Amino acid sequence: MRITNPIFKLCLGLYFITMAACGYHNPNMRSAEEQGPAVTIYVPLWNNPTNETRLATDIHNTLQDWLLQSKRIKIAATADSADYIMTGKINSIRYPGRSYDQDDTAQGLKAILSVEYTVTDSKNGKIAWQAKNFALEENYALAGSSAETDTNKKKALEILVNNLGEHIYIKLARALSRYQKSQNIKQ
Repeated sequence: MRITNPIFKLCLGLYFITMAACGYHNPNMRSAEEQGPAVTIYVPLWNNPTNETRLATDIHNTLQDWLLQSKRIKIAATADSADYIMTGKINSIRYPGRSYDQDDTAQGLKAILSVEYTVTDSKNGKIAWQAKNFALEENYALAGSSAETDTNKKKALEILVNNLGEHIYIKLARALSRYQKSQNIKQ
């Protein structure tokens, strides 16, 4: 039997899309009660022992851009005026080969960014959320010239920094809600 009814096909397609949904949600779409009270966070420049001199500044700016999207999280100008302080360290940025030919010449490359960061409650010094040795990676193409390869490398690094900012933005709202609930229970 062949199914030709377009409405049936549409309903079947919607059913499969609904069942295969990944569960992602925008934290800003939650109600104000679910999000909790507004908080301020101070984000200083992260420690950067790597040779990528602009990396700490790029991460700082990207974090601020992502956090400014939140209705609940406000950026504080100083640590004294913040409810929370997010400190971080760039552990490493590496550019190893991804694939090689029979002469051991790299055919594809990847950028790997490793960081650690901590969100501390400024009132009591307790850690509200922490991530150690968090790593992201992005593949990029080995081009015909070193200038093109450098451009691809810079684009990969921009993607990594943006993905890090997005990851922290999404996780931070959830982590702060859990932390605040745990503090309210203890009081």
